[in-house]
Amino acid sequence: MGKPYSDELDGFAHTFQWAGQQPVDQLRRFLSRWSGEHVAVVGSGGSYSAALVVALFRELAHHSPTSAVTPLEFDALLQRLSPRALLLSAEGKNRDVLAAAQAAQAADLSSAALTLTTSNPLLEFAAAHASLRAFAFQMDWGKDGYLATNSLLATSTLAYRVFFGQSDFMLQLGPLFHPERLGARRKHFNSWAGLERARQSGLLVLFSAQAKPFAMDLESKFAEAALGHVQLADLRQFAHGRHLQLASQTPMAVILATSVEEAPLAAATAQLLPSTVQQWTIELDGQREQDTAIAGLIDAMFLTDAFAKAAGIDPGQPEVPAFGRAIHAIESASLLRSSPKVQSRLELAARRKEAPQVRGERAAKPGVVAAAADYADGLTRAEIKAIVCDFDGTLCRAENRFDLMAAEHAEQVSSLLRQGMVLAIATGRGNSLYDDLRKSFDPELHGAITVGYYSGSLIARLDEGFEQPPANAAFQDLLDWLQKSVYHQHCKPLSDLARGGQLSIRLDSAHECTRLLAALQHWLERNGLRGWRAFSSGHSIDILDADTSKRKVVAHIAARCQIDPNTEILRLGDAGHEGGNDYELLSEGLSLSCERVSVDLTACWNFGASGSNQVDVTSAYLRGLSRHDGAFRLLPAALFGA
Repeated sequence: MGKPYSDELDGFAHTFQWAGQQPVDQLRRFLSRWSGEHVAVVGSGGSYSAALVVALFRELAHHSPTSAVTPLEFDALLQRLSPRALLLSAEGKNRDVLAAAQAAQAADLSSAALTLTTSNPLLEFAAAHASLRAFAFQMDWGKDGYLATNSLLATSTLAYRVFFGQSDFMLQLGPLFHPERLGARRKHFNSWAGLERARQSGLLVLFSAQAKPFAMDLESKFAEAALGHVQLADLRQFAHGRHLQLASQTPMAVILATSVEEAPLAAATAQLLPSTVQQWTIELDGQREQDTAIAGLIDAMFLTDAFAKAAGIDPGQPEVPAFGRAIHAIESASLLRSSPKVQSRLELAARRKEAPQVRGERAAKPGVVAAAADYADGLTRAEIKAIVCDFDGTLCRAENRFDLMAAEHAEQVSSLLRQGMVLAIATGRGNSLYDDLRKSFDPELHGAITVGYYSGSLIARLDEGFEQPPANAAFQDLLDWLQKSVYHQHCKPLSDLARGGQLSIRLDSAHECTRLLAALQHWLERNGLRGWRAFSSGHSIDILDADTSKRKVVAHIAARCQIDPNTEILRLGDAGHEGGNDYELLSEGLSLSCERVSVDLTACWNFGASGSNQVDVTSAYLRGLSRHDGAFRLLPAALFGA
């Protein structure tokens, strides 16, 4: 079974080159939207080592709480918290990871998956359920043998590029994968004497904080291949009683693993061990913690190979017993307590309004469910003659905002336009969206599409030319204040940041965004700028003057078509929560969100399927619009499901 383990290790340099060539921009943009939120990185078997590394990378890059968990731990975590989920599965067929995807959907949580094949059960689940956003790459070395090797490095190095960029990938990781270094490192471990004696006595791996990925993967390799017993402890946890076992007549062999930075602690510990204890110290390469993590995975696999060769064992081709196969085949989801299933879309919509910390902890309040039913009833009875909607996150996925609108979504909107629907897009973007929309829709439909650019600063049909609106000069006072704050590095000339009545600032993290948003709101109030507002979306903040609002787009369409803005115009957006950049648009009238909602029970509801969000939910709403006596009706199936 499997490939010869040693042969797989020969492919590390190629795997690094492969990872450097894959398109990761969409995955980077997708994960950046989760910045500031709790994310569970889910991995099973060999992918759990990747989960540890990816979780570390996210904490280093996004400074956001991240947990590396097994699928079983993820199921238990859902009873306590409501994290986002990033699922790792090289071949996309791990039944426990598939169960985690199902658990996330049942808990109404959006999740993402990273796989190394472009055809697998996890991708099939993603295609059938909009709750899972899959990012698939195709490894070109076939699949790993019994143990995770190249797939582990591929997943980890792809994540490195996502979180730290191509430049660091080449400059920091490149030297670690140089063939000469890999060969020398492998030769070093093969030169260790007494490996078989150490394997038989068992290994005690003492690791520094930065060497944890090395230790965890080494233990995983030894356990899965039945190569030997490995016990783990960090260098200071070992000091609290765990050292007694080394005083026995047959002590375990000790491996001390450390980064360069933490080497003094490892050395101080090593010199105090009894002379009877067989010991080695491994100093992992890497200038920074993320680099040391990758170096640790490489060393763990090389060291496993050295021990296996000494024992005459090939860990890549074991004989798997029948009972092991049977245990592997257990469908755990059918045997474990699962999260309470939401009974209806009304229950889902009500729970989104309540936003409980744990999605499955209790049923929604009856009064909120009743309000959802009343609102849905009003929507299905309304005669809709126009749609005003946001674009990023509503008509396209946020991570695809720099691409053309997906053909299937553009065609869905085009079909409504050809039936007589009036469409307006209310967006914070400008000429870049103008160009993309003109490419996405047939020229014959351009005159039927109105766009409110820069949050309504400029309103024009798509068949009209685009003229950049001049910035409101009053924004200069705000920039002068910002220049004297801790966020002065984000100051640019007014002409670069402001368009019309909108000034936009992009920050590096969700934490910065939250803090600056509060400061801006205080500044606006302190300076008596009535009617000025500040909203956030992802890592961006938009400040609007008193004359600028997405509601102006609604008013423009209502006046042009002579229709009621509150009863005949359907409003769609993704950030309808208080402080979100669609809050004003969705705070009144016939308003539906495809993601976040406000606390108001009279507006801004989300009736999407469990775990679904963004354009997938919008598409379901649009599919439910049916032409009826000169207007459109929203069919109940669009809100309640088929």
